[in-house]
Amino acid sequence: MISVKRLGLFSSVLLLALGSGCSSSEFRDRNSDYHKAEAASYTLPENLAQRDAMPIPEASGHRISSAQQAPRPEPLRVLDEKEGVVQQRADEQGGWLLVTRSPSEVWTSLQAFAQSQDVAVTSSNPRQGQILLAADTASRLPAQRISLRQGVRRGTSEVRLHSIEDQQLLPFSDYDRTRMMSMEAFLVTSLTEGGQSVSLQAQSLHSNHSIRLVDRDGREVLVMQLEYDRAWTELVHLLEDEFNDDYQRLDDLNRSEGRFYVRYVPQNQRPSGFWSRLFSRAPAADAHNYQLFLSEYHQELDLILETAQGVAAPEAVETELLSWLERQLR
Repeated sequence: MISVKRLGLFSSVLLLALGSGCSSSEFRDRNSDYHKAEAASYTLPENLAQRDAMPIPEASGHRISSAQQAPRPEPLRVLDEKEGVVQQRADEQGGWLLVTRSPSEVWTSLQAFAQSQDVAVTSSNPRQGQILLAADTASRLPAQRISLRQGVRRGTSEVRLHSIEDQQLLPFSDYDRTRMMSMEAFLVTSLTEGGQSVSLQAQSLHSNHSIRLVDRDGREVLVMQLEYDRAWTELVHLLEDEFNDDYQRLDDLNRSEGRFYVRYVPQNQRPSGFWSRLFSRAPAADAHNYQLFLSEYHQELDLILETAQGVAAPEAVETELLSWLERQLR
């Protein structure tokens, strides 16, 4: 005889099974649909334009022959801190400092230097990179302005100091030079100590100037988005440092014409190895002479390589030397 308890349990299971079977669902089981699948064919309209949805554009400029060998990569030239974290430079505007740190790092040290001086700080603008020191009325010395901006190469800064009067820059003086030397010593100490802080506001001073090699009318041109003075000064220091042997040498320069007179022997014509260089003869004095010509072009600067004024250098030498300059200046 079935107990009432078991009968109740059996009834509950039966009602649950009937309810589940009778319930409706908007989701149909499609697990077996692929057994009944049939192949389908579609005919495109005859007037439908046939074209590549993702066409590959034609390459511009000259192509490198497969027979040519790619040159070995050269290490990027970086400023050697053995010469100092802060280096003195000079141009037509007077002396200035090249610092191997970013502007956001240098700014905090410049602020500390300005506050340590015997004159008041009348204004300080990290976004413009300018600090104005008050005039020394007791000694009848003018006000001075400290200016900070990014250097030509990444991770460097340029610091200038000039006396000003009636919002006009005065010629660089011994007074400026004395304070700049004090600033140099202060920056060296400050930037070489641990825990150097960074100014977020001064990060706006990081410029995105571009130095790029382009193919223009079949010639390689090094385009520089820089002021003429900055580009000229950086090229002078680079060539004086690196072009100092029989295979690459800076012979002369003419700033008024924007020309560097150099000797440059292509890499494939140089002896390889220590013993080859030791016993090889130096190139003839009248061979491998070129001119680097810096000129303004549509609010940019163009640097081209010539064998003589108006005469293009051989394409292989042009590409090799200008590519090397691009890598060093980036």
